[in-house]
Amino acid sequence: MLTIQSQLLTELSAMLTVLLSTTKMLTIQSQLLTELSAMLTVLLSTTKMLTIQSHLLTELSAMLTVLLSTTKMLTIQSHFTDNFSGLLLSFL
Repeated sequence: MLTIQSQLLTELSAMLTVLLSTTKMLTIQSQLLTELSAMLTVLLSTTKMLTIQSHLLTELSAMLTVLLSTTKMLTIQSHFTDNFSGLLLSFL
């Protein structure tokens, strides 16, 4: 009877060792998942910021295109005005 109890205690000790090891592994996995969650949160935030920057750069590009077009039109108008002034002066 004592031999059986000793064997059962040995098996119980082995099972408790396995359970303790499994619990430690689950704790480590939980910590790793927490760190992964934090990294994914930072990545999401960075992605949102990059998306906003992309939209702002697109709008800036559109504004610069309008500015360039306006500058070209003003340059053309200036040339026409210079030519027209020259013609008027030649008639006077």
